[in-house]
Amino acid sequence: MNCRRIVSDLIFGLVVTSVGLFGCGTSNSIAQHDFKNNSMRKIRIEPGPQAARIGSAVKWQPDLEAALAESKSTGKPIFWYVPTLRGSFMDRTDSIDRYMLAGPFSWPDIVTVLNENFVPVKATPKQKQQEKFELQPYVFIEPGFVILDSQGELVRKVDRLTTLHPQWFRALLTGFVDQPSPLADKSSELTQLWKQFSAGDYANMKFSLAENSSSRTEELLLAGMVDFRLGKHAAAKAKWQTASTTEPDSSLAWKAAAEAEGFGPFVRGFEVHGDLPAGALSAGRDSAGSASPAGVYDAPALWQRSVEFLLGMQNETGAWTDCDYDFGGTDSLPNVHVAVTSIAGMALLEYQSQLPADSPLAEQVGSAITRAADFVANDGNLNLSDRDELLWAYAYRIRFLSRMTQRDPKYLASLQGAVKLLAALQNEAGGWFHEYENPFVTASALLAFFEAATVGAPTSTESIEKGLQSLRHDRFDNGAFPYSSVPRGRDLPAGTDGHVAQSAGRMPLCELALWTGKKSDDQALANAVQQSLDLNIHLMRALKYDDHTSNMAYGGFFFWYDLQSRSEAISKIIDKNLKAKFYQAQRELVLSLPEIDGCFVDSHELGRVYGTAMALLSLTE
Repeated sequence: MNCRRIVSDLIFGLVVTSVGLFGCGTSNSIAQHDFKNNSMRKIRIEPGPQAARIGSAVKWQPDLEAALAESKSTGKPIFWYVPTLRGSFMDRTDSIDRYMLAGPFSWPDIVTVLNENFVPVKATPKQKQQEKFELQPYVFIEPGFVILDSQGELVRKVDRLTTLHPQWFRALLTGFVDQPSPLADKSSELTQLWKQFSAGDYANMKFSLAENSSSRTEELLLAGMVDFRLGKHAAAKAKWQTASTTEPDSSLAWKAAAEAEGFGPFVRGFEVHGDLPAGALSAGRDSAGSASPAGVYDAPALWQRSVEFLLGMQNETGAWTDCDYDFGGTDSLPNVHVAVTSIAGMALLEYQSQLPADSPLAEQVGSAITRAADFVANDGNLNLSDRDELLWAYAYRIRFLSRMTQRDPKYLASLQGAVKLLAALQNEAGGWFHEYENPFVTASALLAFFEAATVGAPTSTESIEKGLQSLRHDRFDNGAFPYSSVPRGRDLPAGTDGHVAQSAGRMPLCELALWTGKKSDDQALANAVQQSLDLNIHLMRALKYDDHTSNMAYGGFFFWYDLQSRSEAISKIIDKNLKAKFYQAQRELVLSLPEIDGCFVDSHELGRVYGTAMALLSLTE
């Protein structure tokens, strides 16, 4: 089996079981935690011949110097696509680049605008260019673009493009030209199909898919997108494969190939086509990248739009598999998918509790939750030989199954087995690890145990006590926690304000675990929340970044993890006035962070399903 097939099948959920890909049994035997087959190898996709052509319909100049010369000659402004920066620590820039190439740079209407109204160039800035245009790491977060006039002077910079909407992106581009190219003509049937798709009316869409149709490639692409939104990922892949060969030299055929191979922006959840409110169309002009301008969405709208997105990303097995967070190696992806599926399931449970029984979404939400729970409860969907991300799968599935057990006792046996598996990961010093031992994973494990105990799946008192002792050992005098656990027998240095700034994100989580285990008090918990809110700027600097952004070790993939645990800590504050104050601050923050379509993201690798589900849980009181 080649690398492309392995990764593609992981994405579509066709080979998500640890049995099928990694040779692990389905038993929940704790003895399988020997990790002899643990691998850190990252299997990265190599596009096939058609998919490799994505983005090539744009007439890119070879470098900025050539673009400047062409711009002076024609008077056209320069569209400078910046896929990455020199010195950037952004992880997997090739994947992010492919989202752009198979996204906006493959849609014919956008290609036409770029080729006819701009001098397009795709280039990594040189050092002097980075200095001149302030394209510095952590300041300009890729991917993004720069508009220059014919004299080479800056007109506009747009970065942080984590949600791609073709109509929005085209409108953003045409705002920089006097007479933009008109939209291409489509048949009335195809126009109607796109309107239905944008409105989410998938079930009523009818395709002719005639062999001799001039729009067959686009219809096949759209038909595959409909299948995908309906959870039929295998059928979607088949249609995209056909679309990739119908008109081999079409940019939409190349896009279809990328989606079929599993690295296109639509299948990954970064490209959306839903109707946008008028206010969202100004994003990129009035806000950072694809972030929604302030005030476009209220909380009910965010819940509905986010839930509809989650429902449209779930696959046949009941799982969400868009995440490709593989710092622990590709063998860790099944466990990452179990964790993300659990998180999405918990978000849907929260939404279900708000829904009236006669809501049009009630049946669909209920079905999605049950299928997710059944997927998560099955140990065969784990890779027990992976040590790096297994903790997350265990901890989040325990919390999801605990909530499901409250509704249906049939999940209790699976929950009890999951508790035993997590307990078996505890080390001799009492802590837990994912890629390494640290206090925040220990806190996550303890909170999972505490919740499981409330529904009849307790952990041994000794295991809990050892975990709490480990967490207390890692606590500074001022309430801060280190990034990695301190070896036993070695004392922590005296706390400083710097330690608090470095750990502001994880302080509420760690203090909450101690508080729940009766090893902390109300004042310490409130202090952890207050410090986290006061120092939230450090988390914001990492938002939408796929790696650590500073010596404080924050990364985009910690953002919603930290905010969700902060919300959970706020819910335990005893002082009602203080609790209300904290909750209001947290709510205002979350409501300020949606994307143009009302969903959420913190990093490309964790994906928009994870970001959206965690953001919804962060809105929960």
